[in-house]
Amino acid sequence: MKTTPTRMLTIGLIVTLGLGLMGGLGFLQPTSTRINETMQKTGANNTIHASTEPTTQVIFVVRHGDTNANAGQNPNLNAAGALRAQRLATMLQAESIDAIYITQTNRSSQTAAPTANATGIKPAAYPPLDAQALASVIMGSSTHEEILVVAHSNTVPTIIGALGGPALEDLDETSFDHLYAVVLRNGRHARTIRLRY
Repeated sequence: MKTTPTRMLTIGLIVTLGLGLMGGLGFLQPTSTRINETMQKTGANNTIHASTEPTTQVIFVVRHGDTNANAGQNPNLNAAGALRAQRLATMLQAESIDAIYITQTNRSSQTAAPTANATGIKPAAYPPLDAQALASVIMGSSTHEEILVVAHSNTVPTIIGALGGPALEDLDETSFDHLYAVVLRNGRHARTIRLRY
């Protein structure tokens, strides 16, 4: 599929509107749990009341970038895949990505590389077929708020499902442009936004 400047602008607007809507609905509030102490005077006594804001995480799940068919067990990205990886980094530059998860394959690590370089984050490897373990790590984190996960055509759906998202079919082998933003609120699935890039 050819990508034109007009199409990229449209994608950018969709992402902006989608994430803006999430913000308006309260999904993209600061995701670390903060304790706001408010002072209330009761007579001569000062009482401190602590209120806890909801914890929100946004997990961006993508398939690795384009590879050539029949390129072996561990292929590199082709030219289109390298461009797509750079496009992903550009799309995520306005986000506060603080964790990146990849599989131990060239195509996964190369897809994450531009984002990792831009953020200074060292990607962590996860077992590609153990989506539940990855989801447990993500949902159990109190410090990681916006996360990039680079997966594969048959593991994108299982990862989203493990995060509580909707049931999805495996991605077509020729499809590389899907981007899912999975929103968790207090460790529970709130919504999944489907985009293309």
